[in-house]
Amino acid sequence: MNLRNAVGAALTVVLGAAVGLAGWLGHAARVQAAAAQGASQSNSSQSSAQKAPQKDEYQRSYEIYTYSTSAKTGPQRGEELYYIKCWFCHNQYAKTGPQLKEQYKRGTFTNSGDPVTDQAVADKIRKGGAAMPSYVYTLKDADIQDLVSYIKSDKCCFDAENPPPNPRYRGANK
Repeated sequence: MNLRNAVGAALTVVLGAAVGLAGWLGHAARVQAAAAQGASQSNSSQSSAQKAPQKDEYQRSYEIYTYSTSAKTGPQRGEELYYIKCWFCHNQYAKTGPQLKEQYKRGTFTNSGDPVTDQAVADKIRKGGAAMPSYVYTLKDADIQDLVSYIKSDKCCFDAENPPPNPRYRGANK
């Protein structure tokens, strides 16, 4: 019985080592193949890196990722950015940030008293403040300009009871 257990244990160790070695060799081969494929694609990726990615009409995540489900640029796109990035703190119920509706008509920032200009609003979005996050690494300059154009427009800023319509909704208006 002891011989049988010893042979079984030895066989288990040998089989385990063989399976582990095969897995390691397979992994090494996959890494080597991926490196070879990456080297062959690096020349072609330099030319494709300059091209804009193709838009797939059925892939909505691209539009969501680029904040362009409702418009490509301008105040309409700024509304989308406001809804995703700003509304949570700048609405009529939140106490963390002032409402941005008619910010340009007030003429000065609520907290600092500085004059409201396009550049000052853009800088505030980029740099943030004591209770406001900085978006310098999150939003591109075009995103910030669209957001400023929305805040400056008469359409700014919807309230919680009347959010902007879903641009994908195709139902009948009643």
